[in-house]
Parts: sequence; C-alpha cells; structure tokens
Amino acid sequence: MSDVSIYVIASILCLQILITCLNSTVGQYIYGFYLETYPNSSNKTSNYTTISIYDSFYSFNQINNETNQCLQSDISPNKDAQAWAQQHSADLFFWTNLMSSCPVIIMTYILGLYTPKLGKRFVLIIPMLGTASQTAIWLSIIYFHLSELWWYISAFLVGLSGSTGLLGLTLNLIITENTLENERSSRFVRLGAMQTALAAIATFIIGYYILWRGFIDLYWLSISLQIVSIIIVISLFKRVDTNVDERTHLLSSINGQFKETSSNNCNNLLKICIAFKSNQRSKKKTISLYLTLFSNIFYALAVISLSPFLWFLLNKPFCWTSKDIGNYSALAAISSAILSLLGMQLLTYIGASDAIICAISHMFFCLISLWNAFARHGWQLYAGLLISGFSGYQGSLTLSMMSKWLEFYERNNAFTFVTEINTIISTFGSSFFNWLYARTVVNHRNLILLIAAGLSIIPFILNICLFFITRKMPDEDALRLSQTDTEPAPFRLESNILPRVGDAACLIIPSRSLTSSLRTPSMERSRMNSVDDDHMQEILNSSINDLDIL
Repeated sequence: MSDVSIYVIASILCLQILITCLNSTVGQYIYGFYLETYPNSSNKTSNYTTISIYDSFYSFNQINNETNQCLQSDISPNKDAQAWAQQHSADLFFWTNLMSSCPVIIMTYILGLYTPKLGKRFVLIIPMLGTASQTAIWLSIIYFHLSELWWYISAFLVGLSGSTGLLGLTLNLIITENTLENERSSRFVRLGAMQTALAAIATFIIGYYILWRGFIDLYWLSISLQIVSIIIVISLFKRVDTNVDERTHLLSSINGQFKETSSNNCNNLLKICIAFKSNQRSKKKTISLYLTLFSNIFYALAVISLSPFLWFLLNKPFCWTSKDIGNYSALAAISSAILSLLGMQLLTYIGASDAIICAISHMFFCLISLWNAFARHGWQLYAGLLISGFSGYQGSLTLSMMSKWLEFYERNNAFTFVTEINTIISTFGSSFFNWLYARTVVNHRNLILLIAAGLSIIPFILNICLFFITRKMPDEDALRLSQTDTEPAPFRLESNILPRVGDAACLIIPSRSLTSSLRTPSMERSRMNSVDDDHMQEILNSSINDLDIL
C-alpha cells in the first residue's frame, strides 16, 4: 500500500489539467498563422514552407478580422482563406500526431510494463518532462523562426515520454491500490467535478487572456506549472512505491497462479495481455472483461473522431474566436459536471448497473453528435450541452468495471494494456480524422460528427450484452473479489481522484462525469442482481471523456 496524501495527488491532477488547457490553444495559434499567411493575400510574401514568428497579439487581431469577414457572408473572398487555413492546420496536426504515434506506443508499452520495477514516481516524471520539452520547442519556434520540422520534433519527443496516457496509467494504479473495490467506481468518477470546475474556470479565463495578451505567455506559464509538478512528485511521492504485494506478483513467480499463467503464455511480446488470459477466471468474467474492453475501444474511436472539432467551430457558419471557444468550453464543463452528477445519482438510485449506465451514455453521445452535425447557429451548439453531460460515463467507469473481474496482481498489466490500446487509437485515430477532415471540409464539413454518431452505436450494443451477462454473476465470485481487494487496502481515502487515461477531447475541456457519495456501491448492486433478479428487473428503468484535445 502506497502512502501518498490524496491531496498531493489532487494537486498534481489540478496542475495537469491547467497545463492541458494552456497547451490546447496551440491549435488556434497555428490556425491563426495560416490565416495570416494565406498565399493569395495581397500583403503576404512569406515562405509558406517555414512557420515564422509573428506577434501573438497581432495574430489574434488578424484572426478576429478574418472571423468578422467570415460571419458577414458565406461568399466572402476570404472563404478560400478559411478553407486553406483549416486544411493546412489539420494536415500539420496529422503529421505531428503521426510522428508521435510510434514512440508513444512503444514507450507506453515498455514503461507501463515495467512500472513496478522502475517505480511509479520515476514513470510519473517522464511524461511531465516530455510535455515541458514540447512546450519549450513551441516557444523556440515562435521566437527563433524555426521551420515546420520542429513541430514534428516536438511531437516525437513528447511521444518518447509516453505522453499523458502513461501519466494517467500511473495515477490510476496509485488510486486503485488505495481504494476499496466497492468504492472504486465512485472514486474514479467523482473527482471529475473538481477537474471539470477547474478546467471550466481556466478555459474561460484563457479565452479572454488571448484577446488581451495573445498566446505566448500561456506557454511560459505551462512550462512553469510543469516544473512545479515535477518538484511535487520528487519531494512528496517518496512512498508511492512501497507496495510490496504488487511487485511480488508482477516481477516474481512465487505466486502459483501467476507462475502458471506466465508459463502457459506463448507470446512473450504480449506479456501485458496475460491479465486477460487467466485460467483461474470464470468464463463469465472473461467475457465481461472483453466486452468492457471492446466497448472502451469503440468509445475511444468515437471520441477521437471528434478531434478536428476545433476546426469545425472555426469554420463557417460559426466562425468562432478564441473568446467564443473559451466561453463554450467553460459552459460545457460546468454543465457536464452538474448534469453528469444528476444523471449518475438518478441512475444509481433506480439500481442501474455500470453496464446500463454506459449504454445510456452512448445513446446521448449519438444524439449530441447528430445534433451538432446539423447545427447552423451558435445557440444550437449551446442547447446541445443539455444532453452532452450524460455522454461520458464509459471513459470514467471502464477501469473500475474491469478491476472487479481482475485479481489484484493482474491490474498493472491489464491497465497497461488498456492504456496501450487507447494510446494507439488516440495517436493514429487523431492523425486519420484530421487527415479526413482536411479533405472533406469543403463539401462535407460535418462528416466527422456523423462518423462519431455511428461508432457510438457499437459500444451501446456491447454494454447491453454485458448487462445480461453480469446480472447473474454468482455471489461467491463477487465476495471473493471483494475480499481480495480489501486485503491490500487497510485504510480508506476520503477524497477522490480521477486520472485521465487515454481520453481524447475535441475542445479544451474533455467531457467528464461524476457521482456523489450517495452512489450505490457497484459490488452491492452486483449482489442485488444475483440475489433478487425479479426485484432488479422491476427497478431497472457516463466519466468522461476524455478527450486530449488539440
């Protein structure tokens, strides 16, 4: 059991969400540059193979001017500049994501697999250093007129660090081993309130700050906050690697079950998949694990398909500015926090299982994607926020659901595997959908939203199947899991933390869900299902996304 204050972990999460909000503005910066350097513009003679420095405040005024012209008429001569800037911005993000994809996948596998041996504190620092290095290169590009190649170098470096997926994986392990099983679902979603509130405030302020001072100060602040995070981890996470039990199971073969599982596995290159291949697990648990895994995969695909959503808002008919995007993101975060709380309370009050909660969230995800796809006015996007808060429960509950069917010593490998899958989807998916948007923006600008709606149908079906399988899971299995989980966790943490694993977001704020302390424990609901199926049938009538934005 690691003995790290929950408030210390919360401080790290707060700093990381602030850094994410600050770095997310780079998409608007790049878009503004391409608008300002449109080759057909009469007053531009720049070399367009090189991204050169320009004053960030001046660039923001240029974006505002182009936006006003965009709003005046769809047949404005600047319409071509808007399309050209969006295509080139999306292409740049395609190549940067592609450059980071291979190193981030490899490093997530290696560092995730050997986290118990290297130490969680060491692994936690690596992605922080990578993000700080990436932001430093961005500033160098701006100040020293560096070529476009340096955007790719910065992406490659942050990929070598494992990026935010590895950071989330490590925090997930710390939280899981310090939380009782019947409280884990609540703990993994309730902290979304804190992160959502903080992100809402941050994005609201950022939008107006860009109007006042531009972008550059934001990246200096990002580096400063990352340095503070590193100092906190080095000084206050000294006891995070004191969990002997987990290391024994992962790195030794003294446990008979683990030794048998390892010896029967033929593919050492896929060692992290051992957790899903245990011979000691019942068939129902194995099927439940795979259904949850594939639900998460298709949910991640649906969310990452919205990665070009920023370009969608900057394009006609909306033509939003940084201030508009900041206001929308802040309101989206606040409404998500309130509505997801109310939704979770209602669903757990009527006895809905985690699978049903996730299925309902996918219905709302499909609805909000279709609504935004056919929106023509800004008020319609704001109206869609009334249901978007219920659409992110899958991302919040996936690891909690899996942990109920995994032994304690299997979780590190299982969580690493899920993070690896999310990382692959995030890197290659973001590249693909930005590439797709760049080639469909002129004639089919809402195609990505239609794709997201279609993809969300698959995890909806999988969660319905999961519900019918888990509702009759034997009592003795549930009790055995509960006992296993309580052995390595002799004390309880009253505060809650929600690390983000592999979440992708279309704006500055990923959609988040939360629940209250009155949430019915998942294990208690599981026992109710097996003891009284008829009663459950009578009372039966997502979280957060999690989205790294641009």
